[in-house]
Amino acid sequence: MSKVWFITGTSSGFGRQFVEQLLATEDKIVATARSLEAIADFKERAPERVHIAALDVTNKEQIQSAVDEAVKAFGSIDIVVNNAGYGLSGMLEEYTDEQMKEQWEVNVFGVLNVIRATLPVLKKQRSGHYINFSSILGVMTVPSLSLYSATKFAVEGFSEAMAAELAGFGIKTTIVEPGVFATDFSGRSMRRAEPREEYAAVHEAVAQSFAELKAGDPAKAVKAVMEMVNSANPPLHFPVGPDASYGIRDTFAKRIEEIAAWEKLAVDTAFDS
Repeated sequence: MSKVWFITGTSSGFGRQFVEQLLATEDKIVATARSLEAIADFKERAPERVHIAALDVTNKEQIQSAVDEAVKAFGSIDIVVNNAGYGLSGMLEEYTDEQMKEQWEVNVFGVLNVIRATLPVLKKQRSGHYINFSSILGVMTVPSLSLYSATKFAVEGFSEAMAAELAGFGIKTTIVEPGVFATDFSGRSMRRAEPREEYAAVHEAVAQSFAELKAGDPAKAVKAVMEMVNSANPPLHFPVGPDASYGIRDTFAKRIEEIAAWEKLAVDTAFDS
């Protein structure tokens, strides 16, 4: 039985890969992007199975319109892929107020806007699956990506809570945590704060570290996510890529070691008898 996918940010990166691979299946696709021109080819290739809609995740009216169009076109929405977002590079004190606000508007409130608009559809069906894109940086952090990391930590937090809130309606939630892949994330999609001279050495070190990383294949990443979605019991968290899987595991191990090292001091906090 075919499913209906509602995907944000399909003009490039993982979003475009989702559509490309779904075109080879019998599933139906609602592909969204800020520019319809950037995704017009999808409709041309499979007009009966693809609906395209203009959608800026910070525009609630556009989101609701896209959701209404999706239901009108295909009758339901089975899988919502919250993929739209972007990176912001800079040290904490280098960001402007406007840069910080916009990062949260897109990466956090944008995801929440899409969830809140699609949720009535999924609740009425008493079925569905949210795929919320976080990042390896939603679990661990690096210098110069503090704000981006903070937004992904936020996605992790509300996604874990909503998974419990919506389970009774037959709605699943999975947080996808990709590592480094060969997308536009670090290229034209990345926005950068004005650097300060005193952080030059740190910027250089971070850039060198990223340059030495071996980026993964986005097509393989999306193939893995789609296989996970179609599994009988999809996970709440899904790290994608060896750097994500090993890095997140190592981060948690170090966190447990730190807790254990300070546990004696930390737990002795009850009132004296």
